[in-house]
Amino acid sequence: MKLLIFSFILAFNFKHLAYSQTSNFENKISEPPLCSNNRGEKVYFKNLNSKTGRFTAGVAKRDINGLPIIYRFNYQKSSKALQLFIDFHECAHHQTGDLEKKPPKQNSFEYMMKESIADCLAAIRIKSDKINGQFLIKEVLVELKKNMTIIGFSKSTIESREMNIKKCFKKNISLSKYIDDVLNKRNLK
Repeated sequence: MKLLIFSFILAFNFKHLAYSQTSNFENKISEPPLCSNNRGEKVYFKNLNSKTGRFTAGVAKRDINGLPIIYRFNYQKSSKALQLFIDFHECAHHQTGDLEKKPPKQNSFEYMMKESIADCLAAIRIKSDKINGQFLIKEVLVELKKNMTIIGFSKSTIESREMNIKKCFKKNISLSKYIDDVLNKRNLK
């Protein structure tokens, strides 16, 4: 199946996003998980709010001092399940060395693969780290589908992303093995 836009919500300019509030959100920001990058460096998290941002989003970067960081935007606007998924997704970008190379052109095949791998790692981590992982992944998929629909993603793109996340959640592989495989393929190990 042709890879379409797997871009995570964060890849879009916040001014183009809309938000539909749901009553089951606790409006609390969860504690970030532990995360280290492919070099073993601790990844830091910073909560930010954007007046124009209407969705929860995350961005994996290096800060002005070169430290690995995940910026967490508007986390109070989503469920804790989606907050966790986004944290794991962004952590995956650090774990797999995505920040070690020049970023691929948005919506290119390489970009889509990078996003697909980050989604996969997030799903595997939810499965392995959380007792109620099955419930959490279902909540994540409902919220992602809703948000991606509001943003204007095509039905096929949404379904492809959902299928990838479900498939990865069912994988019988450890998180560390999956990360090692990715790093080996990228010649980063």
